[in-house]
Amino acid sequence: MISKIFRRLSVKVFLISFTVQVISGLLICFILYSQTPEMLYSPLEELNDLIESLESAQHYDGDKMIDDFIRRTGIDLAIFDEESYVAGKRNDPVDDIGELTLKKPADVTVAFVKIGDKGKMGAFGLKFKGDPVEYIVLYFYNGENHNLVPRALAGSYKLIIAAVVCVAFISSLIYAFLFARPVRKLSKVSRQMAQMDFTAHCDTKRKDEIGDLARDLNLMSSTLDQKISKLEDEITRVKELESQKEMFFAAASHELKTPVTVLEGHLRGMIDGIGPYEDHDEYLARSLRTVKQMESLINEILTVSRMQSADDVVTTEVDMAEVIDGRVKASEELFTIRNIKVNKDTGEGLMFKGNAELTSLAVGSFISNAVFYSSEGSVIDITAKSIDKQIVTKILNRGSHIDEADLPHLFEPFYRADSSRSKKSGGSGLGLYLAKLIITKQGGEADLVNSDDGVLATMTLPST
Repeated sequence: MISKIFRRLSVKVFLISFTVQVISGLLICFILYSQTPEMLYSPLEELNDLIESLESAQHYDGDKMIDDFIRRTGIDLAIFDEESYVAGKRNDPVDDIGELTLKKPADVTVAFVKIGDKGKMGAFGLKFKGDPVEYIVLYFYNGENHNLVPRALAGSYKLIIAAVVCVAFISSLIYAFLFARPVRKLSKVSRQMAQMDFTAHCDTKRKDEIGDLARDLNLMSSTLDQKISKLEDEITRVKELESQKEMFFAAASHELKTPVTVLEGHLRGMIDGIGPYEDHDEYLARSLRTVKQMESLINEILTVSRMQSADDVVTTEVDMAEVIDGRVKASEELFTIRNIKVNKDTGEGLMFKGNAELTSLAVGSFISNAVFYSSEGSVIDITAKSIDKQIVTKILNRGSHIDEADLPHLFEPFYRADSSRSKKSGGSGLGLYLAKLIITKQGGEADLVNSDDGVLATMTLPST
């Protein structure tokens, strides 16, 4: 537990800063002590101040002043009653003034001997305020002078050390808190990122290195979130594409099975000479039509497969008006056979970036669908305009209607809204599916709905 605590960055920061500050404080004290010039002072300099203070002091206050002077300076004081004092003889000091004064004649003798040749000895008179008794005070000074700086430092070491430790502790605590708090927040966000949660963000208001790290972490979080979202979307798209491919090829196999079975029946009948199959010319023609139908279906299947597999379509500048004109001209014979009138209205500047051949195939599928699902003598309106940087192409099949139940399935492969009519017209059921696939591959949209005037097909492509 203890080792775990000491491994924490905040604890390390606190201990290091605390230690450095304490050592720095003590080092400053040592430098002051060792490098400050001597400031010598003699305790006798305070003696005159004491004499002046005692002249106006009461007996009780004088006791304290005398004791404080002796304690501070180290000068011995002996006090005698002036009335009984005899110079040159052994006198008894008074013992009722101060606690640190010399009380016995022997103490006076010792003090005299201690000062030696370098010391100083003197006397002054003393009379307390309100006290009729007069005293003689003898002082004994050993003659030593003191350096004020070491003396001042020695008296304040405890206070200095306490102050240094307190300041170091408080400042280190604040520093560790200020440093460790944002780091803990960054750590929390990084843990959430590790759990694939990118909703949390760091504080980016700081202008220091931690702020830079927070902004980098936020950028990495948002980038990872976007990349993972794109990857998930891509995985979903690939799964859907694989599922569509499986369904598509299953349906394609089913669609191919029918003409193959018919063709096999024709060939066996002709080989075995069964009944009507003896008329080889008729059934060879039928077989050829079946082969052509299979060829058309296979070509559409191959086109769909290429479109599904290709990530990008080879594009150039294409004019939608030219594409529509080409498809209308190619379908003129079909319009004539079914006695259908076509109204075409295309504007100018209908340029878009796409594939002209594929777009023509898509437009042709919508036109063919309109023709085959219209009654004879009906009208088809084809318009193309540039609206809000979009090329909008509309094919309106007037007088027609699609069952609402069929609308959601019209762009599914091999789906036929009217099975009997589609088979009769030779439709494979891939036309609308392929048309929408081509349009969406070029960044556009395709739709087919019922309108008040008929069935409306809409193709939208981004203009250049």
